[in-house]
Amino acid sequence: MFQLVGIVELSVDQVAAAIGQLLPDAVPVRPRTALRTGRSHASWVFDSGRGALVGKAGQAGHSDVVLRRLAEHRRVWRHGVPVPRLLAFSASDDLVGGRLLIVSEYLPGHDAEDAAGSLHPAAMGRVIAETGAALARLHSVPVKAFGDALTGLGADADSWSVAVASRIESLSRAYRDHETDSGTGDLVPSGLALLGALSDSVSRVVRPAVAHLDVYLPNILVDDAGRFRVLLDLEHLRWVDPVMDFVKPAMWMFEKRPQWAEQFVSGYRMVSELPQLWHERLSVAGGLELLTGVDYWTRVSDRSMRDDYLQRLRAWVRSDGAVHMWPSSVK
Repeated sequence: MFQLVGIVELSVDQVAAAIGQLLPDAVPVRPRTALRTGRSHASWVFDSGRGALVGKAGQAGHSDVVLRRLAEHRRVWRHGVPVPRLLAFSASDDLVGGRLLIVSEYLPGHDAEDAAGSLHPAAMGRVIAETGAALARLHSVPVKAFGDALTGLGADADSWSVAVASRIESLSRAYRDHETDSGTGDLVPSGLALLGALSDSVSRVVRPAVAHLDVYLPNILVDDAGRFRVLLDLEHLRWVDPVMDFVKPAMWMFEKRPQWAEQFVSGYRMVSELPQLWHERLSVAGGLELLTGVDYWTRVSDRSMRDDYLQRLRAWVRSDGAVHMWPSSVK
């Protein structure tokens, strides 16, 4: 039995039975092994009549927002972006207690966090470069406009400054409703004001793109030969400034390994040039991530992550956005 955050226990046999209902031609579905369990999901590999599958069970109560992001996952796969193929999904499967259930093809390999400890540095550098190239391909998938504040995918704003203003408004409400700025003085209001001013200054050159928004080592799959294979976990997909996808790698992958940042950018440039006003847009993207993150980590009661984000947010505000986490040696 597996316990997910905030919900009751779930057995792998329940997930197997639910997969059989979603994909009748996959029966019999038999558990093979458990994969990494996240904050709000658990995943397993299953043997089936359709070959090896991955079943991922998430929280209950998912809305149409999640279904739209899963549909977007399928769309970018059709455009040739290296992501796993989704085979089926259900927002509230009764066999798994009304939880989200996602079934995808199984691709053997290891996530890059596990692989990094055993791969030769040159091989790991190639993985990072291919990750950058994969993101450039994702960013080339056509979109209509910047996404709305709720789903991030419904065409809503025709400029980045308007999209950011909408996000600032929703964040302002969230901070008031959840009192997440308690003990931070004027840090959050100052940050929101700075975010609006900086987004206005770069908006003229920003074009919307599909962004992953959760790129870090556990979401990169490396095959058994130590080569990049696909990007994983696309449940955060949004239509935003593609520069948003450089923020989490800078925070969680490159701070201690700035050489990876150079390799990441090199791979990206193999497919596409870096966006115009890249560093200035990184300031906007970084501020948006930090202001969103302080609210989120407070709501889920993760004090350690909240404190980390608050420290970064203070540095960003005090520098008027100049501190944006990207290694200074990488242009």
